[in-house]
Amino acid sequence: MKKLLITTAATLVTVGVFAQGTVWFSNNGFQKISSGVTGSAASTWTVVPATANLLNFGLFYGTGATQPGSLTFLGSVSGVNSASSAGLIVNTSGTAVNALQVPGTTPGQANVWVQLAGWTSSFGTDWAAAQAAAAAGGNNYFGTSRIVNVAPAANGLGPATGPGAIIWQTAAGTDPTKIAGGFAVFTNVPEPSTMALAGLGMAAMLIFRRRK
Repeated sequence: MKKLLITTAATLVTVGVFAQGTVWFSNNGFQKISSGVTGSAASTWTVVPATANLLNFGLFYGTGATQPGSLTFLGSVSGVNSASSAGLIVNTSGTAVNALQVPGTTPGQANVWVQLAGWTSSFGTDWAAAQAAAAAGGNNYFGTSRIVNVAPAANGLGPATGPGAIIWQTAAGTDPTKIAGGFAVFTNVPEPSTMALAGLGMAAMLIFRRRK
């Protein structure tokens, strides 16, 4: 019996040492993911439709790191776009990702910074390739949220089993440590108006050359 108690205690200590803090990765209905063309006005963006296998989402994280490019990618897809609710992030089973573990952290830790990225799902976990493809043009999308500090004035990261620390703003909230307004993924495909102007320009050049 004594040996069993010692073993159990050792197991609990081990679990406690390696327990990682968590965040509530999925967004809510007030902070939906949108899509648009790079450089376009936010009023032209549209909420990502409820269609399966459009986008993958991942987490970037760091301790005390606040600058873009200084955060570490989690290394795996953390969520996908919902096939039943437009603009929402879910897991592959269609439910909210409410206990995403942040490597190298502990429950309650508050000096943690996170950022979310979304990209065309055909790139799998290779967000960098998706980013490059979106910048080069075509029907590929890539976008990131703002970087936020995880609940510095609250309880920090959530327990290993969840629920994780809320990183999304609520409907009426004004917490600067939360992601507000969702975020958008962008493509460099020209807008219809831009393509039309380009076509008119080419036509004008042809007419000018014929007259000349």
